[in-house]
Amino acid sequence: MLSRKAFPAVLAAVLPVALLAATPASANTTKYGSTGSPDRVLRHGCHDYRYHYKVTVPTNDWTLETFLVDPTGEKLASGAFASESDPDAGHGNWHICKPSTRPGTFKIKAKITFYNGQDSTKTWFKPSYFKLTPP
Repeated sequence: MLSRKAFPAVLAAVLPVALLAATPASANTTKYGSTGSPDRVLRHGCHDYRYHYKVTVPTNDWTLETFLVDPTGEKLASGAFASESDPDAGHGNWHICKPSTRPGTFKIKAKITFYNGQDSTKTWFKPSYFKLTPP
């Protein structure tokens, strides 16, 4: 049984190893794909703003989730793509309304999950950035 005095020392030694093991080696990678969008003007009202994705995983069975984060760090929109219905490289649209955000640098985050039989791998693409400037 572990004594109360020894517990903090054991926790301090084990916790960093446990956290490291829980972090995928390919986090924030371009190995499995990428996203992007050109800089544009943030127009008045609500409009669609196109972005692109590319998936380069070693299997033909995948799902891709995309997330748009505005300049204040607020999650603004999301999208989803799947190998069953979408190409390995394609486009999506963010529906952005000027009253709900502001000009600045936006971040596209993307999480890929690919499957090989019963096994699955989940990891994040390296984020991409684009600017929406005032009209």
